[in-house]
Amino acid sequence: MVAWVKITILDDNTPAEGLLSEWGFSAYVETPKYRILFDADTDPRVIEYNANALNVDLTKLDYAVLSHHHGDHYGGFEYIGRIKSGLKIFIPPGPRDYLERWGLKPLVVSKPYELSRDIWIVGPLKASIFGINEISLAIYVDGKGLIILTGCSHPGVAKIGYEAYRIFKHEIYHIFGGFHNPSRAELDELAKISKYITPMHCSGYSAIEYVRSKYPNKYIELRTGSKLEY
Repeated sequence: MVAWVKITILDDNTPAEGLLSEWGFSAYVETPKYRILFDADTDPRVIEYNANALNVDLTKLDYAVLSHHHGDHYGGFEYIGRIKSGLKIFIPPGPRDYLERWGLKPLVVSKPYELSRDIWIVGPLKASIFGINEISLAIYVDGKGLIILTGCSHPGVAKIGYEAYRIFKHEIYHIFGGFHNPSRAELDELAKISKYITPMHCSGYSAIEYVRSKYPNKYIELRTGSKLEY
């Protein structure tokens, strides 16, 4: 199990004072052994500016994870390729040539993959609409449980949660990221299996307000610049 995890939100739709913001998502994840970038927003300029403002050194990344092949999640990797050429980036099935042009080394994930002890890529799972393949990042933290980062949850955020539980057989402590306009029934299902919930990015205002009002003890507000420590 991982002794601790520190996560910095480099970009979400909600701006913060002194930082840039775009429609997209990106999180920097630090563990005792590894530094991981999960998604990279829409605009390279945003990632560069916010990382510098938040004292995040992206040249020290060990690897990256791209949740799915949409521009609001991969756009900033153009900047990462300039400062960390050859960085391994784990991706779901789909195009890879654009990442290679940017100087990155994409590795396609075709089944749940253990990055290191108790750090897993969940998926790929396929959305029923448009057939989008998506992966998520799950970390089992000592004394807490599973921390799950989602990109857009096109396959369904509860489905992602249950798949992570299937792999780890441990309860979910916190799941956050894009939930892609989930139904209330899906959020209710998620509340059954996760101690804390944070809809972000593409989740929609109604989903955020629903979790905030119905599950106030489970809701944690996050935005661009937020920092978490587990």
